[in-house]
Amino acid sequence: MLCADRRATGAALAAAADKPLRILGWLLFVGGVLGLLGYAIYAFALADAPLPFKLLFAALYGGLALLLVAVLRQRLRERKTDKYRDVQL
Repeated sequence: MLCADRRATGAALAAAADKPLRILGWLLFVGGVLGLLGYAIYAFALADAPLPFKLLFAALYGGLALLLVAVLRQRLRERKTDKYRDVQL
């Protein structure tokens, strides 16, 4: 029984130590994606392509981004009432 308590305590400490690493990892990932996206938009704006071509690509990627945000918002809202949230494998 004492061994199980030590494992639970060790797991809780490991989870607490992992949280800052996950946050830092996400910040670096999102920052890198936003930086690359900004550079891609800058390079695309300066590219020698017809205006309708640029507008079609902007609509395509803008629509894709809006759909991604809509799905992410829905998942975050449903996460609050998920009945399987505390299930451990």
